[in-house]
Amino acid sequence: MIYLQTVGGTLVILLAFAIILSWINARTIQHIVNVTGKSNAQLWQMLPGLWVHETAHALVGRLFGLQIQEFSVHQSADRRAAGHVTFSFNKHSLWQRLGLFFAGGAPVWTFGAVVLVIGKRAFWPGQPLALVGLGTMMPAWPWVGAWLLLTLLLSFGASLSSADLRTMMRGLPVFAVLLLAAAGLVRLVAPAGLLTWVSLNVLAGWVAGLLVLVALGMNVLSHLAWR
Repeated sequence: MIYLQTVGGTLVILLAFAIILSWINARTIQHIVNVTGKSNAQLWQMLPGLWVHETAHALVGRLFGLQIQEFSVHQSADRRAAGHVTFSFNKHSLWQRLGLFFAGGAPVWTFGAVVLVIGKRAFWPGQPLALVGLGTMMPAWPWVGAWLLLTLLLSFGASLSSADLRTMMRGLPVFAVLLLAAAGLVRLVAPAGLLTWVSLNVLAGWVAGLLVLVALGMNVLSHLAWR
């Protein structure tokens, strides 16, 4: 049971977050594309998200030693993709295979990190994390404006394609085995650490839920802005 609460919980939260966030943001993008009659590569407001999306893939991939075969932020000839990054890797390298999981999902991890870091500065400036809550919110309005703008622009890039998800799945087995090994080691050396792991999973679940709500808010905003 403890392995389900630790390893299972971590995997479910990360995968569910990536898939649900991608689905919401993809619907936001599709709505704007349908209204404007233009592809996302032709809309200036989507270009920052597109650049961040492809750059995140490339940078995280290189961090794990993956070789970049192609990098593009231009629409493909068949108009099916606004940009793409393709990797080659050593199948015998566990490190590089692990990198496929993180490189494939890099756009959503990047989106989450930026929204959380800037959001902390915007709504709880100077306050320790322990005091963050609805009752302690002290918005710094210029930062709130910057946060809203960044969140909107980056949400256009925080959507994983089917190819991105396949890349993640190729690295998932190595990641799962690594988590199992880590859980086994913690249980052997410091069993109390497993309870901390469970608590971190609960926190990660709340954070993921918050980011999904932000994405839903951006979806509603897009329907108000583009009719």
